[in-house]
Amino acid sequence: MAFDYGVLNMNLEVILPELIVTGFAILVIFMDLFMRGKDSKNNALAMTTVTGYVVAIVVSILYYYQIIETSSFNTEAFGRMVVMDNLGFFFRVLSLGTAIITVLFSTRFIRDRGMAVGEYYTVLSLATVGMMVTAISVDLTALFVGIELMSISVYILTGFARNDRLSNEAALKYFLLGIFSTAILVYGMAWLYGATGHTNLREIGKIVASVETTTGVAANGWLILAMFLLIAGLGFKIAAVPFHMWTPDAYQGAPTPITAFMSVGPKAAGFAATIRIMVEALGPAWQTWVPVIVVLSILTMTLGNIVAVTQQSIKRMLAYSSIAHTGYMMVGLAAFQYANSPGANAGTGTLGIDNSTQAISSILFYLFSYMFMNMGAFGIIVYLHRNGLTDSLESFRGLSTWAPGQAALMMFFLLSLTGIPPTIGFLGKYYVFVAALNSGLGWLVVIGVLNSAIAAFYYLRIIWYMYFEEPRVVREQRSSPALQGTLVFAALAVIVFFIVSWPIIEATRNSMPAIVSMLTGAGGR
Repeated sequence: MAFDYGVLNMNLEVILPELIVTGFAILVIFMDLFMRGKDSKNNALAMTTVTGYVVAIVVSILYYYQIIETSSFNTEAFGRMVVMDNLGFFFRVLSLGTAIITVLFSTRFIRDRGMAVGEYYTVLSLATVGMMVTAISVDLTALFVGIELMSISVYILTGFARNDRLSNEAALKYFLLGIFSTAILVYGMAWLYGATGHTNLREIGKIVASVETTTGVAANGWLILAMFLLIAGLGFKIAAVPFHMWTPDAYQGAPTPITAFMSVGPKAAGFAATIRIMVEALGPAWQTWVPVIVVLSILTMTLGNIVAVTQQSIKRMLAYSSIAHTGYMMVGLAAFQYANSPGANAGTGTLGIDNSTQAISSILFYLFSYMFMNMGAFGIIVYLHRNGLTDSLESFRGLSTWAPGQAALMMFFLLSLTGIPPTIGFLGKYYVFVAALNSGLGWLVVIGVLNSAIAAFYYLRIIWYMYFEEPRVVREQRSSPALQGTLVFAALAVIVFFIVSWPIIEATRNSMPAIVSMLTGAGGR
């Protein structure tokens, strides 16, 4: 039988951005072996890594417009394990953008601390590839490979400061809790496969829709068990309460650029996996799992905000803040309703789209806004480290006196995290709350707004320290062009995308029709 090179080419075409990032990671390894000169090698490896990410973004965008022009959405490859679709495109670009910002934060940071530069950028690239694979996977096997490639790489990055006791402790705790959560996730996948006979998420979706139509998923104990195990495993990846225990220690102990990366990249990949499994595979059973998501959302944003108030370490405060933001994003997931199913409010939402699309679209927009505002806040902590300060609240005392530019940037990031206009963070919360309102969850929105008021206290407290407290020590500013430029860009994005948000809204909206239409067809309704 002749080998079909056309199929091979199509398969490789679907994963070309991942291959590009992997290829540049290998190139960085060889450059690290043969290059000499500490500063020149550091800059060359950083530039090569960023170039790989940029090329992968360009290729992803070209494919995005190609599938729009040819209407070839949902091109599946490798035995229907991965797919080229709009949702995968969105998360690919988000993952690569997060990685680019991380590299630009890292250039001087890792050099000053004597870290192994080549290994650092290589492992970071492998974590990014894992995030990208997770985003395009529509099969439980491929999804697990992507999640584990990302997770193992991030465990290593967390403990990359090998001479730092906190970094070693954080990596060990993260690893031990991570393998436990992985076991739960795999066990849930095994039960889901056993209950449906498929690993392909779309085939599982058809069977779940059939079960929901005949006996109801609530009457199928095996599916219910699989569902709860999967929610627990995925809850760890997105740092949802009560699966959040690793977050504060890992965030505080990891090198600060990696903390910034962890706060957005793996969280985005976790939500990509959650959307793939809960919407594509288990979407028809939304009436069974949405109440669980509602409860977890309330617990997550409430505990995250309340504990964040008591923190004196800003990295630890932002860790609990990150947990709270997971809770806000879960409000969008709680607003999901399987279109055309009994009990669904399938009308047109505020944005002129059906409620199921609006719910998931709001999560994507929130993640996009979160990338700039949260990584920007961690970037200011990187700047403080560069100037010999720690991440304590006291380090921000009087910052506006000796570093007025950095204080202003931090203020923009904190206002956006609070959800105050005119920042993109306001739009992020607005869209998830609107999605919840359109799904009849007004009381959940009230809880979200009250939690935002709690968050305002600890965010605005930092602004008070920067502008209304006298500095203990006035320092001469030390920074790097890469760090400064990235911080300014992130702050501009926080403001500009509030004013011109429609391209991002359109991109998030376009990420959903293939999933929603597939589910509607699967149900036969």
